[in-house]
This record gives sequence, structure tokens and C-alpha cells, in this order.
Amino acid sequence: MKIVIKSKSLNTKMHQKWLDYAGLDHFWMIWRFKFLKLQLLLNKISLKKQMRIMDLGCGNGILSNQLEKKFNVKIDRVDSNLNTLKLNKNASGRLICYNVQNKNKKLKNFYDIIFIFDVIEHVKKDKKFLLNALYHLKKNGLLIINVPSVQSLFSNYDNAVGHLRRYNKQDFLEIKRHLKINILSMNYWGLSLLPILFLRKIILSFYK
Repeated sequence: MKIVIKSKSLNTKMHQKWLDYAGLDHFWMIWRFKFLKLQLLLNKISLKKQMRIMDLGCGNGILSNQLEKKFNVKIDRVDSNLNTLKLNKNASGRLICYNVQNKNKKLKNFYDIIFIFDVIEHVKKDKKFLLNALYHLKKNGLLIINVPSVQSLFSNYDNAVGHLRRYNKQDFLEIKRHLKINILSMNYWGLSLLPILFLRKIILSFYK
């Protein structure tokens, strides 16, 4: 499939450990999407064909595939790494190699919804990254974000897959203040996994 080049490709390819997890049939991907569908329903957010939707930092496109199949929409899959975009299969929307920091004028206030799933924990200046993302969002548009949570769970696994941090609600209240945005909803999911994640942290602490 053709890839639209709007920026020079950056060295931000997904870590192999993450790619090993990032399959449509992996339980974590299934749970994540199930929770997303519930939040869309509870917040009365409808994804419609005429909407312009971006999956920013799309990686290998698992989220886009799930959204396109469930809601019959087309997603612009945007990533700053060309090789990562090539991992996308069966895309209905466009594949775009683009660094949002460049702020292409043609894409200003262009999108109704921007999904940013499991991206900003890899970014050093996360607030600046989100500010750049907002440049591309329409007034009253929606930014939908998923991140790893609970900083006390940060482990060698996070280091291995390139995480710089985990988040809690207070972090996003600070992001809200800094970016001057409104928060429609903010929730944790996967709490049943907490014992396993704590155990993983303990085990991996022996392998520094």
C-alpha cells in the first residue's frame, strides 16, 4: 500500500518486545479495545464514516484495524517511522509518514478525533508532543489517549520496551492545566492485572 511521505523518517521504530505483544489475538489488545468501546459508549462518542480520524503513533496498526472493522471507518495511520508504517496490513485509510512537530499547515485543525495509544510514555517531552498533536485537531475535537499506569509498577520491562514513565490521574490533571484542555473522562483499566505486574517487577528486579 502507498505511504504518503510528509516528513523525513525518524528512528522511532517500535521495540521488538512490544511487537511480540502487539497482535490482534493477544489478550491485552483485546482487553484494551473492549475497554475503549465501553468508554466510547459511556461518553456517547460515535465514530462515523465522514469523520477524519488519526491514529497517531500507529505502530503496526492494531488499533486502526480494530476501529476500522468495528465502526466501518477509515483511519489515517500516522507514524514518524517509515519502516513501522510498512508493518500495517489491510489498511482502509491512508498511511502517512509524518512528524507532528512539523505542523503541516494543510493538516491544521484537520481531524475530528486523534487516538494516541501507548505512545507518549516513549516521548521525552510528552506535553510538547501533545501540544503538537492538538494543532491537528478541530475545535471541540477529541484526543483519546491510552498509557501504562501506576508509576510504582515501573520495572525493567518498561525500560526494555522504551518506556520513560508511567502515568496516574494527577499527571493528566497537570497535562490538562498545561495544555488548557478539558477532560471528558479519565479511567484506569486492567486492574485485575495489578498482582501480576507487581510480581513481574519483583522478578525482573533480579535481572538488572
